[in-house]
Parts: sequence; structure tokens; C-alpha cells
Amino acid sequence: MSTKIYMPALSPTMTEGSINKWLIKVGDQVKAGDVIAEIETDKATMEVESVDEGVVTKLLFKEGDSAVAVNSTIAILDGSDEEFENDNVKKDEILKNDYKSKEVVIKKEKLDDSLPKDKIIQNNYLAQKTILSPYVRNVAKKEGINLENISGSGPNGRIIKRDLENNNNEFLSTIKTDNKIIIPNSIRKIIAKKTTFTKQTVPHFYLSIESNVDKLIEMRKRINSTSDIKVSLNDIFIKALALAQKANPLTNVSWIEGKIIQYRSVDVSIAVALKEGLITPIIKDADSKGIKKISKEIKELVDKANKGKLLPDEYTGGTISISNLGMFGIDEFSAIINPPQSSILAIGSIKSVPGFVNGEIKEINVLKSTLSADHRVLDGVVAGKLLKDFNDIIEEPFNLWLMSEDMEII
Repeated sequence: MSTKIYMPALSPTMTEGSINKWLIKVGDQVKAGDVIAEIETDKATMEVESVDEGVVTKLLFKEGDSAVAVNSTIAILDGSDEEFENDNVKKDEILKNDYKSKEVVIKKEKLDDSLPKDKIIQNNYLAQKTILSPYVRNVAKKEGINLENISGSGPNGRIIKRDLENNNNEFLSTIKTDNKIIIPNSIRKIIAKKTTFTKQTVPHFYLSIESNVDKLIEMRKRINSTSDIKVSLNDIFIKALALAQKANPLTNVSWIEGKIIQYRSVDVSIAVALKEGLITPIIKDADSKGIKKISKEIKELVDKANKGKLLPDEYTGGTISISNLGMFGIDEFSAIINPPQSSILAIGSIKSVPGFVNGEIKEINVLKSTLSADHRVLDGVVAGKLLKDFNDIIEEPFNLWLMSEDMEII
């Protein structure tokens, strides 16, 4: 009896993935626990293990295939030759049966504009009886795309979403041939989709503040001069932001499906730039952790992120995000909120400017921070108090060090 291997959901937000690399081939004997493939998700590339055993008789997708829906069959163990007399038709039938068995098809009257397009594509899979998928048909009609020269890669030559993305349509045809056309990976596609959706649906407002960080810089120097673990300014900013949110529980919230969710813990997401795009590993319970411990955790998480080894619970969730571009000389900027979080803090570079100190003009170090907030759940006063508390903590950092569990006399 044949056994199906399904595309797993490797994170709570994952709806589709790409077959980055097969680590098995037809004829291989597979047992439970064997790593069978590398799957590229919206966040990282992860290894997938088999939960069954048997002989590989069919791989339904090729390496590089993208937009493979969660819970669709990607391989078959112990299948018979008769099952695959007509390769394309059989693959089509297998995928249809997967969707039926997973009950992802919803009634036509429930499909409305509030559903994400990918969900509509997935839920309408059974309706794909023509050469065009519903998504392609709608997009082509709205944008006037000429499909005449586009080859379909779906079952029976059906033109599907990825064919539009990978093909030189009317827009790409205007690009000069000596320019390089790059097909974005899954992470970049998800970033594009998510940021567009967020900016269109989340009412952002922005608050900025300028902080004198002379004392903060001095404190960091003293910490690093007496410790084996060298902390960065960003490590301290994370601790300060966590303490500020802890002191402002009304900011530790999300707006989800018309309800306000208030969190008990303070988990700070850190924006990390990878070659493929951004990922946001999380320092959980950052308000109760010492600066040195935060520093150590960040180094470990960044290393795992660069290797594509982050686990879903290490980058999923978070109650607030922090993005620091100061190392690139960026004075200030506004960041896009990372849903379902309600705020993100953007930190710029430290600049030396003239300032008044005890009635005298001296050179001081200042830092500009900008908080992006979701106006559905945060008002100006509430968000302003969070930013002001963050400012007060980094301007008078002794209390921050005092509240760090790994405090030493410095």
C-alpha cells in the first residue's frame, strides 16, 4: 500500500514552500527520521524528515519548484507502476484528493475580498479545470496581461501563479536584454507580499525622539572592560526597549481579527539582514534577562539565522521589534510594523553635536529613534509614553544595569 509524504507546515504562518533540494531519489529505501528534503519557507531553509518508511517510488515536484501548498503530496513511498501510467493526470488527481481530504475547499459564497489571494488559490484548486488557474485568470483580466506566449508548468500544462512570476510578461518584455532579471526566492516573495499587505492594511503613525547617549556609551565601555562577554549598544537597546514595554503594558498588545490581545511576556524581535532577505529572531522574556545573556543569545540566533537553522519558535511571535541601521550611518528612518505586533522601534546612528551640559556648550552624542505604531490599538499618548520611557532609560542607563541580572560592580 502506497504512503504519501506531505509538504509540512514548518511554521504557523507557512501556507506554501519551495522544494530547495531533494536528499532522496526514486528507489531509495527511507525510514522514519531520515532527512528527505530541504524546504524553503517564508523564513528559512529547513530540513524535513520522513515520518514513514518505505521505498521512494515517486517525487511529485522537482528541485526549485515553488508555491507548493502545505499538506499537498510531494512524494510517494511503495507506490505501484500502475499508479503512474499518466504522470500529469495522476499528479493532478493526487493533489485534488489531498485538498479534499484536508477539507480546504470552502463554499463559493464564502470567498470574498477579505481572504488573502494565496488562500483563495488554494481553496479553489478543485475548480481548476481549464488551462488557467482562477488566480491567473483574475490577474490577467485586471492587469491586461497577454498569456499567449506563457507556458504552463501546472498539471496538464495549466498556467499557474508561478508562471506569471517567472515569465517575461508585458512588463518584463520592455526590459533591455542586457539587464539581469532575478527570480526572487521564497523569502523575498513573502517579504514583498507581507510588507505590501501591512502598509495597505495597518494604519501606521510615527513618533521620533532624540536622546543624549553619553552615559550609555560610557557604561558600555566600563562593562566591556571588566567582562569576557563584549556587549554591543544594540544589546543594551534591546534590554532598554523590553523594560520600557514592561512598564507600558498597554503597548504589549496585538490587533487580531477585531480583538485586542494583551501579552504577559515581553519578547523582543530583532531585525536581522540575510542575503535572501530579513528575518526576526526573538529574545524571549527580554525584560527579565541580563544584558550579557541577551548578547549571548543574539549571537547564537544570528549565527543560526545565517545558516538557515532557526527553529520556528525562535522567529515566530514577539511583542515588539527593533531595527538598527545606525552602523550604516543612517541618521533616522521609519520601519514597517511586523504583524501581529503593534509597534517597531527604528534606531539610527549616533552623532556628535554641540549641546548644553550644565549650562555650557559641549560636544555630546545623540541618537534618534522612531517608533512606528498601529493606530488601531495604540493611541499617540500610549505610544509616546513607551518611547519616552525608552529615552529615559538610555539617557540614565544606571537603572538599566541595576535591573540586569548579570550586573557586576563597574
